[in-house]
Amino acid sequence: MATNTVVGNLVCSDGTNIPLKAEIAEGTETDLTTDTVYTVSAQNIGDYAPGKVLIGGIVSADNGISYAYVLSQGLIAAIVPICKKGVQQDVPMLCAPYRLRAGDKIRVLTLTASDRNAALMTYTAQGVSRIFVVTPSGAATNNLVDLQTGNAIGDTLQGQTIVKAAGSTIDADKIETAGFYVVDALGNVVGAVPSSNPADNAPLFSMSYNIPVALNFKAQFLTNA
Repeated sequence: MATNTVVGNLVCSDGTNIPLKAEIAEGTETDLTTDTVYTVSAQNIGDYAPGKVLIGGIVSADNGISYAYVLSQGLIAAIVPICKKGVQQDVPMLCAPYRLRAGDKIRVLTLTASDRNAALMTYTAQGVSRIFVVTPSGAATNNLVDLQTGNAIGDTLQGQTIVKAAGSTIDADKIETAGFYVVDALGNVVGAVPSSNPADNAPLFSMSYNIPVALNFKAQFLTNA
């Protein structure tokens, strides 16, 4: 896999901006640190600006990108919007403000232009951020699983309600569902999240969802190839 320059910027509630930049190998989830041109040394964001409250941001890569998030004490504390360089039109808001702690870091997965990694990024009414992933291969029902545990969405978010979500995939012409579906134990669709190609547009979080999640629910989509 090639290495590309990944850049980003985080906006804090007091007007502070945190510039990000690192050389990152495609296909490997990696830390994205501060830009040394503006911050002297490459630092993780929690060490650079502990106590600052993040309210918005964007991370972009040369070819493809699947997701970016703030990792805090082993958990996804906040999801950061992503896109390919050059297609960003705004600095999106985060799903909720997040106060940085020492040791917090940005994690990012960049891709080649042809990598088919799909990601469903969710935020619940209970304040929980999770990312669900799968790499499609052929005509199939593709079940997304939790990035950190490998569990289905029903096991991960049982009893919670998804209120904000976004989907990323390059497979627009191969998907045969209206984005990513959340289905109940009987296979009924209880929610749908549109999918966007980060090479064309930054996937944005909708604020109009009210998707219940219970045990044995799945997040999935169909592909024709």
